Amino acid sequence: MNSLQSTHPPKLNSCDRQVILDYFENAWQLEDMLMKTLVEEDTFYLNPDPLRNPLIFYLGHSAVFYINKLISVGLLEKRINPDYEILFEIGVDPEVPEELNQAIGHLEWPQVAQTWEYRKQAYTVIAEVIKTTPITLPIHPTHPLWALMMGIEHQRIHIETSSMLIRQLSIERVKRPQNWQYAPFNGYTAQNEMIQVIGGVVKLGKAFNDPTYGWDIDYGDRTVEVKPFLASKYLITNADFSYFVKAGGYENQAYWDEESWHWKTENNIQYPKFWIHQNGIYKYRAMFDEIDLPLDWPVEVNHYEAMAYCRWQGKNTRLMTEAEYHLATYSSLVEDVDNYNVNLKFGSPSPVGMLETAKSYSGLYDLRGNLWEHLSDNLNPLPGYKPHFLYEDNSAIFFDNKHQMMLGGCWITNGTEALKYYRNWFRPNFYQHAGFRIVQDIKH
Repeated sequence: MNSLQSTHPPKLNSCDRQVILDYFENAWQLEDMLMKTLVEEDTFYLNPDPLRNPLIFYLGHSAVFYINKLISVGLLEKRINPDYEILFEIGVDPEVPEELNQAIGHLEWPQVAQTWEYRKQAYTVIAEVIKTTPITLPIHPTHPLWALMMGIEHQRIHIETSSMLIRQLSIERVKRPQNWQYAPFNGYTAQNEMIQVIGGVVKLGKAFNDPTYGWDIDYGDRTVEVKPFLASKYLITNADFSYFVKAGGYENQAYWDEESWHWKTENNIQYPKFWIHQNGIYKYRAMFDEIDLPLDWPVEVNHYEAMAYCRWQGKNTRLMTEAEYHLATYSSLVEDVDNYNVNLKFGSPSPVGMLETAKSYSGLYDLRGNLWEHLSDNLNPLPGYKPHFLYEDNSAIFFDNKHQMMLGGCWITNGTEALKYYRNWFRPNFYQHAGFRIVQDIKH
């Protein structure tokens, strides 16, 4: 385990106080490390993505989330800063930048130093809660300490959120941490052949007695019969996607639906977000550096771009469904996240197929880790779904057919977000460390 990697999620039916404290401290240190990569204080007041809050919000948000949840279950009595605990509390999910401006344009953000000071105070208070609260097991969804675990996992999600924003800053504004290691890359890619995945029956949903933390959207029980299908052995690579770009895929409206074509033209999108067009060639924006385009790394695109590539391929090419993904990925319940490019094994995506341990029993690589995998499903509740009383709006407000699912985690995904049952979602125009593989039906 390298020095940047996180500790594994605790089993909430057998963990002790020190395990929880270590898990909390590790999450806090990871977020601190990322925020300290910003070179100048004024950078915190930028919002690198016009659909996201400025970075100062994320500096304060995780700390405030802990405090508010711990107060709500009675593990804390006193607030640290009531104004901050309103200002930094609620995130955003705008459809267009104008919605964000209406929501936060009037807000006055505090100084960076004051926000760091709040974080320090919050850290001390939360650590004291962990050190003094009786640890009675198991910690289940109605246990007061569930609020603490929710805070830790929420912070781990926001480590990933902040990494996506920091990656969109100019490289002059960031400094790569010591020990940050990008994966290697080669100048070639293996042929991305289509592999038949045998059909079968899958059960979706996390059991309510599972010993690890879960979000409300993860729980439930759905059984699905999946027909055999064809899927690309690897995630679509930068090399694969370059043929779509060179073929004029971004200029041909036939490959886009009305909504995605409007997004593409409105924002003048001509190639993937992290490609940089210089002197007739493409470079690549890694987390903190501009490097040569790594042809054998999976391409990072949003859902709109993934679907355009599928249409360009023809043959009714599409994205995987959630049920197909589970069928292709899991042959057992054994969890070993160390097998995959998650949890900062590398500080970047890695060449498709590089990790033999990331090959599933179906013959497909990187179903877990490397990049999140775009799916064809909209976010939907599983039978038995019930919003958690501590976070009623975590998922229920997104059952609107405007949020697409993605599964499997990426190179920076950590905590329970990297485990089997985590269900993720974003608007189709949002960027995340996400890619895709292509799927085709088998004609009989």
